[in-house]
Amino acid sequence: MPPSCPKLKIMVNQFEKFTVNNVSKKLNKINLKISLSHQRPFPKLHLLSKYQFKKRFIKVFPDGNVQGGYPRMITSLIDFSFIRSLVAHRYAVFGPPCYDPVSLFLLDLFRYIDGYQDMSWFLPLVLDQDQGRGYRTYAGISIDNIPCEATFSNFRIRIGENLYNEIFHVLVDIFHQLQMITFKILTHDGTLYPTWARYKGCTYFCQECQSITVNDVTPKVRPVKFPEGNPI
Repeated sequence: MPPSCPKLKIMVNQFEKFTVNNVSKKLNKINLKISLSHQRPFPKLHLLSKYQFKKRFIKVFPDGNVQGGYPRMITSLIDFSFIRSLVAHRYAVFGPPCYDPVSLFLLDLFRYIDGYQDMSWFLPLVLDQDQGRGYRTYAGISIDNIPCEATFSNFRIRIGENLYNEIFHVLVDIFHQLQMITFKILTHDGTLYPTWARYKGCTYFCQECQSITVNDVTPKVRPVKFPEGNPI
């Protein structure tokens, strides 16, 4: 066996925890824990849409693409029902029916994931009989009740920035429990030196230019002072 094989095996084992099957098993416990910690009932009984968590088969192609796209993958793994509990106090018992806040949040999330900068570009796709079927299904919205741009604006105003951040904090914690993020801070040396370089290349670049040397580097570095008790 080549010497590099044991190292390769260790690397493969490290990434095995990120397979769809292993992530799905972990999320079963995580979803249950989140559901039990968010039990505030939503005051509205009649809704214009209704999101329901449903586990769906996820097929990942060799090139990394997912059948049905990332919206299908995300909604098949994570139960977003906790959003209703988080924003319940922003809704009243009385009044006309409203959209399920989970549906609105997910459509906004799908828009971002699939690279649509503006909701006005994304909604026509959601309205499309065929192309929008997946979005509507995963968000729990029927083709007869597609929200307009103003609905999303009012939704953001209703729940406010703090609640939006709270929702994302729950999602970030999920990825932390899955060990996909670590919260470790990466640093780098930000020392800058004046050169003839500019964006897209050096004006004076030539074959003889193999490297740039800096003499007497220590006196040229501006020291950064930290208060006592706060070392680097």
